[in-house]
Amino acid sequence: MYTSSVLALASFAIPSLAAYQPVWNYNASNFWDNFNFIDSADIFTRGFAQYVGIDEALSSGLAKINNGKVRLGVDSKNTYSATSSGRKSIRLQSWGNFDNGLLVADFAHVPVQGCGMWPAFWVYQGERPITPGAYSEIDILENVNVHTANTHSFYTAEKCTIDIQKGNLVPEKSTNCHWESNGPSSQGCSFNAEDGTFNQPFNDQYKVIALQVESERMRIWHFKKNEVPADLNSANPNPDAWTKTPTVHITPKSCDFHKAFQRFHIIINITFCGSWAGDDFNNTNYAGQCAKRTATNDCKSWVGNHPSDFANTYFEFNSIKLFQRA
Repeated sequence: MYTSSVLALASFAIPSLAAYQPVWNYNASNFWDNFNFIDSADIFTRGFAQYVGIDEALSSGLAKINNGKVRLGVDSKNTYSATSSGRKSIRLQSWGNFDNGLLVADFAHVPVQGCGMWPAFWVYQGERPITPGAYSEIDILENVNVHTANTHSFYTAEKCTIDIQKGNLVPEKSTNCHWESNGPSSQGCSFNAEDGTFNQPFNDQYKVIALQVESERMRIWHFKKNEVPADLNSANPNPDAWTKTPTVHITPKSCDFHKAFQRFHIIINITFCGSWAGDDFNNTNYAGQCAKRTATNDCKSWVGNHPSDFANTYFEFNSIKLFQRA
């Protein structure tokens, strides 16, 4: 098992002077050894999910190895009262953390099905309700309900403005990535990916998402199944040689990326309803798409009473790899 002391390898070298080297390779052979299963209600997003520990996750099949792939899903058999903690699900956090590097997720399947779901694959330092003074987050794969475009958000407790080299900001967001508990609704640098990068369209077309975090820039790529760079199968990938244009490419304007974005743990979770997915049932953010589809504005009741709707709400990973500069 890797530990944070082992992983504090990164030095913010000039990119041209150092090649990437493999540090992590999490896959079916070692996944359970490198992640902690958080056993609690979802207090983080006010979501309708009860996260289970590793023993229950494995015995119930919410977590399992499936044909050499790591599968992480939710209970799709039982009903739940709207007054309960929510549908049983998973939230994993890597034991190790990293400051910079190239994080590559090779997906066999991302969660689908629709109304009520809120899956996320992301990295963070410090959960906002617990340690707001030492907080940073990058959302790598995240959206809700029936939407078909991925979103990316960058948040930090540090003062941090950016320059956008590539990327389309979410309309209500800004180029100020600073987050504070009483800050404006526009805080955080959030970007829309192209349509087809979330939900079932992702599974139909895409395979890999890569995040590069360095002191001089941060970039995110989506790769379709037929366009994954060959060097991602090697020990020394070189993002500067990739021909695919990143979805997001940001550089610091008034920000120390090294200080603002560091000590990241990988998080994988699937929640329901809450402060984002639940809005769709109340005709607020998304013109009531799920209210129309389900004929209700009660997200918790819908999710609690329709277990079979979430049979395909699961992640399946071929691998998660981290490369860092020597």
